[in-house]
Amino acid sequence: MITSDTLSTSGNNPVAEILEALMSKHRLNQTELSNRSGVSQPAINRILNERSRAKNPRKETLQKIAGVLGVTPEQLTGQEPISIRMMAYGAVPVMGWENLTHNVRNQHSIWIACPVDHSDLTFALTVQGEAMIGNDGYREGEIIFIDPGVTPTHGKDVVLVTAGTALFRRMVITQEGRFLKTVNPSWPNPIMPLPADAIICGTVVFSGRVR
Repeated sequence: MITSDTLSTSGNNPVAEILEALMSKHRLNQTELSNRSGVSQPAINRILNERSRAKNPRKETLQKIAGVLGVTPEQLTGQEPISIRMMAYGAVPVMGWENLTHNVRNQHSIWIACPVDHSDLTFALTVQGEAMIGNDGYREGEIIFIDPGVTPTHGKDVVLVTAGTALFRRMVITQEGRFLKTVNPSWPNPIMPLPADAIICGTVVFSGRVR
């Protein structure tokens, strides 16, 4: 049964029901989940077929599967609630910029629907600062959708982490190399080479319009 706020189950072993729902949401079959999590396909099959048994998988198994599906082991076993927004097709987590620098992406309380096709790793951020504010850019406070599965080609806007700082910039690719550019013409140092230590978190795919 799904309530207005959380996903709940009616079986004796909720792991099977929750796992099945999450696999459907992420469009994963048993083999794909096995490849991503490192849990064998027969083990996943046993979990899905043990709906009426009071047996739970090992803690290590739960941790591996939960990590791939973006939930905690407690949520996977039904000990903690899962928001129905999280289960909705096309819903992505809204993250804080600090999550990027601390590499924390598996626990989120707010989920929002992404209106364009996107990968399962897509997330949303709120625009902060003025570097990308402009006629061809964004508004402060605007929600942007970032897809790590989209290649950051010339002219695309990207989110990256460098020297422990998260940045939002436009990718410029020339014969001289790759550069990061701000949209705000008044921004100090509006263009810079892509740092060698830069980790590109993803490419903006939507923010009120397709990007």
